[in-house]
Amino acid sequence: MKKLSEESKEKLLYIIIITLTIILLSRLLYLQVLKGDSYLEQSKYNSVRMEDLQPIRGKILDRNGIVLAENIPSYDLEIVIEDLQDKDRELTFLSSIIEMEKQDIENIIEKANLPIYAHIKIKGGLTEKEVIQIKEHSFELPGITVSTTSKRYYPFKNIAAPIIGFIGPPTKEDLEKDSFYGPNFIIGKQGIEAEYEKLLRGEKGKEVVQVDASGRIRDVLDSMPSEPGNDIYLTIDIVLQEELEAIIGDKKGVAIAIDPNNGEILAMVSHPSFDPNLFVSGISQQALDKLYAENAFINRAVQGQYPPGSTFKPITLISALNEEVITTKSVIYCRNSIVVGNRRFRDWIYPSAFGYQNPVQALANSSDVFFYTIGLETGIEKITKYAKLFGLGDKTWVDLPTENTGLVPSTQWKQENIGENWYPGDTANLSVGQGYLLVTPLQMAIMYSGIAKNGIEYMPHFFLKAISQEGSIIEEFTNSILRKIDINSEILDTVKDGMKALADKSDMKILSSYGGDVCAKTGTAEIGETEVDHWLIAFAPREEPEIVGLLLFEHSDFSSSHSLAPLMSDLLKKFFSIKSK
Repeated sequence: MKKLSEESKEKLLYIIIITLTIILLSRLLYLQVLKGDSYLEQSKYNSVRMEDLQPIRGKILDRNGIVLAENIPSYDLEIVIEDLQDKDRELTFLSSIIEMEKQDIENIIEKANLPIYAHIKIKGGLTEKEVIQIKEHSFELPGITVSTTSKRYYPFKNIAAPIIGFIGPPTKEDLEKDSFYGPNFIIGKQGIEAEYEKLLRGEKGKEVVQVDASGRIRDVLDSMPSEPGNDIYLTIDIVLQEELEAIIGDKKGVAIAIDPNNGEILAMVSHPSFDPNLFVSGISQQALDKLYAENAFINRAVQGQYPPGSTFKPITLISALNEEVITTKSVIYCRNSIVVGNRRFRDWIYPSAFGYQNPVQALANSSDVFFYTIGLETGIEKITKYAKLFGLGDKTWVDLPTENTGLVPSTQWKQENIGENWYPGDTANLSVGQGYLLVTPLQMAIMYSGIAKNGIEYMPHFFLKAISQEGSIIEEFTNSILRKIDINSEILDTVKDGMKALADKSDMKILSSYGGDVCAKTGTAEIGETEVDHWLIAFAPREEPEIVGLLLFEHSDFSSSHSLAPLMSDLLKKFFSIKSK
């Protein structure tokens, strides 16, 4: 075989290079021109993403199965920013339809902080009229749509709202703390909705979706359905709850009914209140500001901190008796006032005086001078010791997200916080439930439960059980003793004797109209120079008590705390009427 010349080799190399170039150019022409449109379309779907599906939230029911919170069909207003043609005009027009300030709409959009192609929920629970108007003007409102979904609904509106709470969108902190939530999810914000969020929320589902380069969903490739949340049954009886709501009316105050035998809270009212439905549909800033101004979001029963006034006197009496400062037979002559240091402390009956008083009479008459006297002899350390034994100054551990502890002051506390020494006058004030002492109404209800049950206090609670959608019990509350207080039964009987003697007075006798005996204690707590809070706490019957009732009116306009007796009578009659059915 002849060898190729150098010139032939070069020609062959050129031919190979030209051939390969033609092949490559042909392929490139095929891909870009003939198949270009096809590949361009496929390139738009170049990502697969996992989307979360929010489950249906479980219901909240009272002890008898009456629905307090549920889910109903709803129309939601949504905006897609990139589809708006004239944002300013469209939002202005929209605000006139849905009766929502344009600025509030813009605030929601800004707070959502979502991509311009995302659907941003502006308002839930549109009325039929609003839906019709939006659809009629759809050509004028591009980018504004109505979607059908479900919404949380509270059929009793503001009744029991501080207990039940409300829902809302998750905050940035919620999203960072728990990967369960997506930006369009809902989460419990207060009350039972927040406390039992994980039982109520269910298990989220998943969707595998194909998205384009801009993040828009183009196709659903696969899905796993969500699992609905559990239904929660509460201890409250909505019929009794409605009665207590009517008792408080439009006044600022608290009402509580609790079973001292197990800690079940049968009803709890805190007023002013709010309608949780407002937060489902979207609340205006003006309406929200009004609720904040009224402190409507504070559950006064567990967050309010008040001087207890004379309702604290049983603690002063128990401390003096148990420390043997006095006996159950002791008699003290009570003048119309007593001088402590350089200050005169008057009895509430001043210028009259009660004269000779034994412990039962003094408690029934609420003689301030009697309690000033035994309090000063007992001393600050021992009085506060028994206050704490009965749970004052500590949480009750009720199953709500927020609870205050009140304040049982001490000599050290005053020095550290006021910068002053503790004086005998401070002890005199503490002895009658005034001064620096602060309590929550629920603490007082539990304290009186302890007296009623001879030193046993149960954990207060709202939760009864959680039931799955299939009907199985997921979780159930087991009654738990909060504390046992070792106090001589004769001492507690003396306290009960004094409370019953008060309930037997002519202006309090109405308390027994339910058909049995009652033990009660009134209290008037001074707030500032001229204002007072009025208290009335009672349990019935005396032996084997079934209920502890508490009423508190802030800045009261009643003539005296005894004026609350007819209202407490209504509470007791309603409770025993329900129980007899």
